[in-house]
Amino acid sequence: MQVRLKKLNINIEGIVNLGVISGGVLMIQRLNNTHHKKVIEYLYREKEINIFLISDIERFGYDSYLFSIYGGINENGEIEGILLKCFEFIIFYAYDKFDVDDFAKFINESDCEEICGKSQVLEMLDDKIDLKIYRKVNIFKLVNINLLPDYEEDNIKLRKIRFGNLNKIARLYEEIDEFENTTVDNIKASLKTGRGYFIERKGKAVSMAKTTSENKSNAMIIGVGTHPKYRNRSYATKCIVKICHELLQENRVPCLFCDNEAAITIYKKLGFEKIGYWSIYKKIR
Repeated sequence: MQVRLKKLNINIEGIVNLGVISGGVLMIQRLNNTHHKKVIEYLYREKEINIFLISDIERFGYDSYLFSIYGGINENGEIEGILLKCFEFIIFYAYDKFDVDDFAKFINESDCEEICGKSQVLEMLDDKIDLKIYRKVNIFKLVNINLLPDYEEDNIKLRKIRFGNLNKIARLYEEIDEFENTTVDNIKASLKTGRGYFIERKGKAVSMAKTTSENKSNAMIIGVGTHPKYRNRSYATKCIVKICHELLQENRVPCLFCDNEAAITIYKKLGFEKIGYWSIYKKIR
């Protein structure tokens, strides 16, 4: 599953609301470089859950025109909830406690079309925000490295996904029912923060796997798929194994989303274990 970043509404600035939590005052405010140490410490409590947030902060910092980052700051100056807003798209995370009412109000007043994040957290907002659950998927992390097979070169050659062959990849997306509409621009955007491999047969891409949001510690594997006529040949598995070994050599741990039982069985055999759930909420019209 690919997380798409959309247009940015930059009208929300500074302190948005004041609320009472744990006997003190909580402020939701826009974060900047002075908050960086606390932000990273907070997100790294569950760094695999926060791959997208960490990657965006590492790459763009806090002054990007693409998005704004907000945090709930309690009376002791500690963070209780982090929200990234990119146009009408929001990612929200909280480790444990956060002011549900204040963040719900923030989200409702931000003209948000879609919000995603750790399921357990979003479920606390469920009946307070103007969006409804759209999809809930498993989050997997490569844990049992000993189960990951070696990558071996054979007669099935992998090709690296590059800007020059994106049209082939886009056509493969069109052949796979599980994927939403994906454009060359979408694929190009994901490659700016990741990598990918595909297998070609008769001049056509027939199987692939990619990463996105690579950061210092982790990467998210996305876009795993095979043309229906070429399935059950371990093509996509070969692409995943190649990517996993590259990431591990760079001290990055691969993660992925999945809600397909057949695919889950394969991922578990490769050493992946479920570490939680990720939800997407969308505005219902």
